[in-house]
Amino acid sequence: MRKIEIKINDKDYLDFLSICIDDELSVEDKLKNIITYHLIIYRNRRKLRNTRLM
Repeated sequence: MRKIEIKINDKDYLDFLSICIDDELSVEDKLKNIITYHLIIYRNRRKLRNTRLM
């Protein structure tokens, strides 16, 4: 497992925190969800490109 540090300003953090609260998630959980979503999209695009080649 790797540790990721992100520096954001206070205003951006508070905006993101309000989004997390609306979704009833912690900031860490919301970031994990975002990363997972992007990985799924990336992998599906790769699969789609590979199937088009065949």
